[in-house]
Amino acid sequence: MLNQQLMDYFKFDQADLIANQRGLFTEKQRARILSEDTSNRTWGRIGGIGLLFIAAIGFFGAVVACIQDSDWGFRIGFGLGFGCIWPLVWGGLGFGILSSAFSKHEFVLAKVQGRVNIVREESYSSSSHSTTISHELHIGGKEFSVEDDLANVMMQGDEYILYYIADSSEILSAEPVAQAS
Repeated sequence: MLNQQLMDYFKFDQADLIANQRGLFTEKQRARILSEDTSNRTWGRIGGIGLLFIAAIGFFGAVVACIQDSDWGFRIGFGLGFGCIWPLVWGGLGFGILSSAFSKHEFVLAKVQGRVNIVREESYSSSSHSTTISHELHIGGKEFSVEDDLANVMMQGDEYILYYIADSSEILSAEPVAQAS
Protein backbone atom coordinates (compact mmCIF):
# COMPACT_ATOMS: atom_id res chain seq x y z
CA MET A 1 0.00 0.00 0.00
CA LEU A 2 1.61 3.23 -1.18
CA ASN A 3 0.93 6.40 0.72
CA GLN A 4 0.61 9.41 -1.62
CA GLN A 5 1.57 11.78 1.18
CA LEU A 6 4.80 9.80 1.68
CA MET A 7 5.49 9.82 -2.07
CA ASP A 8 4.95 13.58 -2.27
CA TYR A 9 7.14 14.27 0.77
CA PHE A 10 10.16 12.30 -0.47
CA LYS A 11 9.45 13.04 -4.17
CA PHE A 12 9.30 9.49 -5.54
CA ASP A 13 6.79 7.47 -7.53
CA GLN A 14 5.83 3.81 -7.70
CA ALA A 15 8.45 3.08 -10.39
CA ASP A 16 11.16 4.55 -8.12
CA LEU A 17 10.01 2.40 -5.19
CA ILE A 18 9.91 -0.79 -7.28
CA ALA A 19 13.42 -0.14 -8.65
CA ASN A 20 14.71 0.65 -5.15
CA GLN A 21 13.17 -2.59 -3.80
CA ARG A 22 15.22 -4.41 -6.43
CA GLY A 23 18.36 -2.54 -5.37
CA LEU A 24 18.43 -0.22 -8.40
CA PHE A 25 18.13 3.48 -9.15
CA THR A 26 15.66 4.67 -11.78
CA GLU A 27 17.00 6.89 -14.57
CA LYS A 28 15.11 9.81 -13.02
CA GLN A 29 16.81 9.23 -9.65
CA ARG A 30 20.21 8.74 -11.29
CA ALA A 31 19.83 12.01 -13.24
CA ARG A 32 18.86 13.91 -10.06
CA ILE A 33 21.75 12.41 -8.08
CA LEU A 34 24.27 13.23 -10.82
CA SER A 35 22.89 16.77 -11.20
CA GLU A 36 23.26 17.40 -7.45
CA ASP A 37 26.74 15.85 -7.50
CA THR A 38 27.79 18.10 -10.41
CA SER A 39 26.56 21.16 -8.54
CA ASN A 40 28.36 20.10 -5.35
CA ARG A 41 31.58 19.46 -7.27
CA THR A 42 31.38 22.88 -8.96
CA TRP A 43 30.96 24.64 -5.62
CA GLY A 44 33.72 22.48 -4.15
CA ARG A 45 36.09 23.56 -6.91
CA ILE A 46 35.19 27.21 -6.42
CA GLY A 47 35.60 26.95 -2.64
CA GLY A 48 38.87 25.03 -2.91
CA ILE A 49 40.38 27.55 -5.31
CA GLY A 50 39.20 30.36 -3.04
CA LEU A 51 40.94 28.78 -0.04
CA LEU A 52 44.14 28.30 -2.05
CA PHE A 53 43.93 32.00 -2.99
CA ILE A 54 43.58 32.91 0.71
CA ALA A 55 46.65 30.75 1.44
CA ALA A 56 48.61 32.56 -1.28
CA ILE A 57 47.60 35.98 0.07
CA GLY A 58 49.06 35.04 3.46
CA PHE A 59 52.29 33.79 1.93
CA PHE A 60 52.84 36.76 -0.39
CA GLY A 61 51.73 39.20 2.31
CA ALA A 62 54.35 37.73 4.64
CA VAL A 63 57.04 38.00 1.95
CA VAL A 64 56.19 41.66 1.29
CA ALA A 65 56.00 42.49 5.02
CA CYS A 66 59.33 40.77 5.71
CA ILE A 67 61.02 42.63 2.86
CA GLN A 68 59.75 46.02 4.06
CA ASP A 69 60.51 45.57 7.77
CA SER A 70 64.07 45.27 9.02
CA ASP A 71 63.21 43.95 12.51
CA TRP A 72 64.24 40.27 12.62
CA GLY A 73 61.81 39.47 15.44
CA PHE A 74 58.94 40.72 13.32
CA ARG A 75 60.25 38.94 10.22
CA ILE A 76 60.51 35.60 12.01
CA GLY A 77 57.15 35.89 13.82
CA PHE A 78 55.20 37.23 10.87
CA GLY A 79 57.01 34.94 8.44
CA LEU A 80 56.19 31.84 10.48
CA GLY A 81 52.59 32.90 11.16
CA PHE A 82 51.52 34.16 7.76
CA GLY A 83 54.27 32.73 5.58
CA CYS A 84 54.13 29.14 6.86
CA ILE A 85 51.22 28.34 9.19
CA TRP A 86 48.55 30.39 7.38
CA PRO A 87 49.27 28.85 3.95
CA LEU A 88 49.49 25.33 5.42
CA VAL A 89 46.10 25.63 7.12
CA TRP A 90 44.16 27.35 4.33
CA GLY A 91 46.05 25.58 1.55
CA GLY A 92 45.48 22.21 3.23
CA LEU A 93 41.75 22.88 3.52
CA GLY A 94 41.62 24.07 -0.08
CA PHE A 95 43.55 21.06 -1.33
CA GLY A 96 41.27 18.70 0.61
CA ILE A 97 38.13 20.26 -0.82
CA LEU A 98 39.58 20.30 -4.34
CA SER A 99 40.67 16.67 -4.17
CA SER A 100 37.16 15.69 -3.06
CA ALA A 101 35.64 17.78 -5.86
CA PHE A 102 37.80 16.05 -8.47
CA SER A 103 37.50 12.49 -7.12
CA LYS A 104 35.04 10.00 -8.56
CA HIS A 105 31.95 9.41 -6.44
CA GLU A 106 30.12 6.12 -6.51
CA PHE A 107 26.53 6.11 -5.37
CA VAL A 108 25.23 2.99 -3.69
CA LEU A 109 21.62 2.33 -2.80
CA ALA A 110 21.16 1.31 0.83
CA LYS A 111 18.14 0.12 2.77
CA VAL A 112 17.18 0.36 6.42
CA GLN A 113 14.12 -0.95 8.24
CA GLY A 114 12.84 -0.06 11.66
CA ARG A 115 10.49 1.94 13.81
CA VAL A 116 10.28 5.69 13.25
CA ASN A 117 11.64 7.98 15.94
CA ILE A 118 11.63 11.68 15.05
CA VAL A 119 13.88 13.64 17.39
CA ARG A 120 13.98 17.40 17.85
CA GLU A 121 17.47 18.75 18.55
CA GLU A 122 18.11 22.19 20.05
CA SER A 123 21.53 23.79 20.09
CA TYR A 124 22.32 27.11 21.70
CA SER A 125 25.08 29.40 20.47
CA SER A 126 26.40 31.60 23.26
CA SER A 127 28.25 33.83 20.79
CA SER A 128 25.12 34.80 18.83
CA HIS A 129 22.65 34.12 21.67
CA SER A 130 20.44 32.10 19.36
CA THR A 131 18.89 28.67 19.46
CA THR A 132 18.93 26.43 16.40
CA ILE A 133 16.33 23.70 16.08
CA SER A 134 16.86 20.70 13.83
CA HIS A 135 15.07 17.39 13.40
CA GLU A 136 16.44 13.91 12.90
CA LEU A 137 14.76 10.71 11.84
CA HIS A 138 16.17 7.72 13.71
CA ILE A 139 15.33 4.38 12.15
CA GLY A 140 17.10 1.03 12.25
CA GLY A 141 20.24 2.51 13.82
CA LYS A 142 20.57 5.23 11.15
CA GLU A 143 20.03 8.98 11.46
CA PHE A 144 18.67 11.25 8.74
CA SER A 145 18.35 15.04 8.83
CA VAL A 146 14.71 15.90 8.11
CA GLU A 147 12.28 18.79 8.29
CA ASP A 148 9.87 19.12 11.18
CA ASP A 149 6.84 18.42 9.01
CA LEU A 150 7.88 14.76 8.55
CA ALA A 151 5.77 14.04 11.64
CA ASN A 152 2.72 14.82 9.47
CA VAL A 153 3.71 12.02 7.09
CA MET A 154 5.38 9.30 9.18
CA MET A 155 3.90 8.39 12.53
CA GLN A 156 6.14 7.93 15.54
CA GLY A 157 6.62 4.21 16.24
CA ASP A 158 5.37 2.94 12.86
CA GLU A 159 7.73 0.61 11.00
CA TYR A 160 9.10 1.66 7.61
CA ILE A 161 11.67 0.62 5.05
CA LEU A 162 13.76 3.52 3.76
CA TYR A 163 15.85 3.43 0.60
CA TYR A 164 18.65 5.99 0.64
CA ILE A 165 22.05 6.82 -0.80
CA ALA A 166 24.72 5.15 1.34
CA ASP A 167 27.02 7.54 3.22
CA SER A 168 24.45 10.33 2.98
CA SER A 169 21.15 11.26 4.53
CA GLU A 170 19.28 11.56 1.23
CA ILE A 171 16.19 9.39 1.32
CA LEU A 172 15.05 8.28 -2.13
CA SER A 173 11.89 6.34 -1.27
CA ALA A 174 10.07 4.78 1.66
CA GLU A 175 7.36 2.26 2.34
CA PRO A 176 5.34 1.46 5.45
CA VAL A 177 5.70 -2.02 6.93
CA ALA A 178 3.59 -1.96 10.10
CA GLN A 179 1.78 0.52 12.28
CA ALA A 180 2.60 0.85 15.97
CA SER A 181 0.10 -0.85 18.22
